[in-house]
Amino acid sequence: MPGLLRNVPIDDAQRQANDRHRPLVVAGVLGMLCVYLYLFTHVADPLGLPRPEFLAERLGITIRHVFDSSHNVSSAVGVTLTQRFETNDDERMVLFLVLGLAFLSAYFLPLRHKQPSLVFWTLVALWLLYGPQATAGLLLTHLLVYLVLHPRPQGRPWVALAAGLLGYGAFLWDPDDGIRADDLLLAAVWALGAVLSYRHLLLPLLARSRIAPLLRTLTVQSAIITVGLGALVEGLTGDEWSLPLGILLFFWQWERLILYHIDYKDGLVPRELPLRRYLAVFWNPGVIPNWNWGVTIGQGYAYVHNNFLCEDKNRLVISGLRIWGVALLYLVFWNWGRHLLVELFGDLGIPVYRAYTKDLVKHFVAGGEVTTASVLATTFLDLVRWTMLWAGVVHFKVGIWRVLGYRMDPYINRPWLATDLATFWSRFTFHYREFLVRAFYYPVFFRFFKGYTNLRVFVATMAAAAYGNMVW
Repeated sequence: MPGLLRNVPIDDAQRQANDRHRPLVVAGVLGMLCVYLYLFTHVADPLGLPRPEFLAERLGITIRHVFDSSHNVSSAVGVTLTQRFETNDDERMVLFLVLGLAFLSAYFLPLRHKQPSLVFWTLVALWLLYGPQATAGLLLTHLLVYLVLHPRPQGRPWVALAAGLLGYGAFLWDPDDGIRADDLLLAAVWALGAVLSYRHLLLPLLARSRIAPLLRTLTVQSAIITVGLGALVEGLTGDEWSLPLGILLFFWQWERLILYHIDYKDGLVPRELPLRRYLAVFWNPGVIPNWNWGVTIGQGYAYVHNNFLCEDKNRLVISGLRIWGVALLYLVFWNWGRHLLVELFGDLGIPVYRAYTKDLVKHFVAGGEVTTASVLATTFLDLVRWTMLWAGVVHFKVGIWRVLGYRMDPYINRPWLATDLATFWSRFTFHYREFLVRAFYYPVFFRFFKGYTNLRVFVATMAAAAYGNMVW
């Protein structure tokens, strides 16, 4: 069933017609990335330039709550859960440089190589930012999903072989020890076991009409199943449990995987799908920064595939630059705006606890007095603070997809123009709303209470708005 976001099929001939080069557009992207590099990383040091705060002082510009202790602009954009570099600024430098290389590849390479190049640069970025084990774990999980959803009785043993090698690398290999002879032997054993398991276990199960749908569903829902069982075991035994980082990266893509599965069941995904086209849905540089924020950006297969170069690529890139410009305003000035609002309400005699509701609750629990005006104002400012913080990151992520050639709908569409909560919600979260509608609302609406329209609408709405949010 088609979703709410723009999703119209397009062929490669039209994509080829949309693939025209404009040097000024390329210069614009590289120039914007240079601005991001200067403001949010240590690139000024090797270039002999003053750091942003020192430059602002030389220009006589004083803006509080914008710069961090390293005298760069404090940024919400980052690379979550990585410790491979000394500072977040260094991680962002790697990210921005890889984005530049990915853009040049997607812009100039022939059409058939554009999306595979984005998969490659995503692999490079993950390897540099998270290391070989986490990268192997993430790739392993996607190869397993691919083998389950797109089996071929006479083919793909090389995918199973790669999955076996990656499984050994993700769970048993220690990168600090290098590659030893016994590592090669054990990796070969894992690879052989994976090929045999694929041919003699997985393929026979997928050939059974009753077992195959259940196995596909279990694979797609593996994140929810694992977390649910883990929480149950921890609650009963008190023993903490953890996940390898690569598996965690995969589990955080569960919403997009569910949307991919919905497309699969709706017949929108070719059964004989090449691996490169499967990976193009999930392995894109746009998913790397803040990978646990806005995880529904990109949706499933049909949306990603149909929106790649679906119009003149220069228009897409320019729109991405505009979105990056909006993101830059949020990233630079959100904290300044928060403090400005806090000071404004303080001048009015209304404590708002730094615009954090949790600070208000702590004050109340500790025995402090809290007024109604303070509760309302703090709650409102906390929403404003969080919206500005979130907007900077998701605009940046959507901008990446646009710059790389995808007509990606914005996550947020002018939320400040909303006049009520319903309008705010519809403007605030396009991609997550699409997920709730397709994964919860539509299935319930078309399955239950077909003879009772009002009850049908009520139950479907509660399934999406209440149960869907609870699962998340």
